[in-house]
Amino acid sequence: MPPLPYARRLLQAATCPALLIASAPAAAEPIPDQIRDMIMSANPGERGTVGNVAKRAAPESAKEISALISQLNDEDKAENEAQLALQGFFDGWTGEGSIGGTLSTGNTDQEGLSASLGLDKRSLNWEHNLDLSFDYLATNGEITRERIYAGYISRFDLSGPMYFSFGLLSFERDRFSGLEYRFTESLGLGYRLRDSADFSWTIEGGPALRQTSFTDQDDENRLDLLGRTEVRWKPASNITLSESAGVVWSTGNSSLYSKSAATAKLVDNLSARVSFDVLHETEPPADREKTDTITRASVVYAF
Repeated sequence: MPPLPYARRLLQAATCPALLIASAPAAAEPIPDQIRDMIMSANPGERGTVGNVAKRAAPESAKEISALISQLNDEDKAENEAQLALQGFFDGWTGEGSIGGTLSTGNTDQEGLSASLGLDKRSLNWEHNLDLSFDYLATNGEITRERIYAGYISRFDLSGPMYFSFGLLSFERDRFSGLEYRFTESLGLGYRLRDSADFSWTIEGGPALRQTSFTDQDDENRLDLLGRTEVRWKPASNITLSESAGVVWSTGNSSLYSKSAATAKLVDNLSARVSFDVLHETEPPADREKTDTITRASVVYAF
């Protein structure tokens, strides 16, 4: 019979490999073919949701599923950047046009029209936004609203997607609020608080020059301060909520605005939108209201 210490060493040598095998983590399972096909066919914006469903269906393949989604996202990003690098200025624009109307007869005859056009482009370092809008309203044959707005914003990334500078040019005409015309030019800095497919939030600010021609008082040329923010949220794949708000602060008249909208996709590129605008002047021309509101119901076509 072997001595006790010798027997103990033999027992340890026999059980050590078994202990190592038992304590080693289980090898990850390959992704089942059906789940892999589902992930591969998903749109980029749907991969996160599809991936979560896939992990619940095949928890033993969770690591491989995460790795596959990361690989696909990296490939899409590289392909998108390569395409953007080859674009000219007139390439890659997307946009939407909307139109809405009002018609009532009887004790009060009212006719109204609202139309807008928005164009967007995003390249490797630049982002461009162009917005045009027109609002018209006549009551009993008398024009009570006729507002025109045109605005252009360009942004340049300074050190990655989170920081950028911006330039703004805008034109307004609203004679019923006392504005024959008003031009605004601004340069400044901004910050992207969030920038994802489902939620984005930016804030911007800087000095602004304004040249205003009033309908019934002297013209003004001023150096003011501009601040603005934009929020876009998609709580569902067919619903988009947006908010754009800003202020041009001045020692004289300051201007504030808020544009809230809810857009529901109907079919393909066609959507329905309800929006509510608030326009406020702290010191408007004489006999003019400080606050105007515009409520719209529009049909939107994206292209």
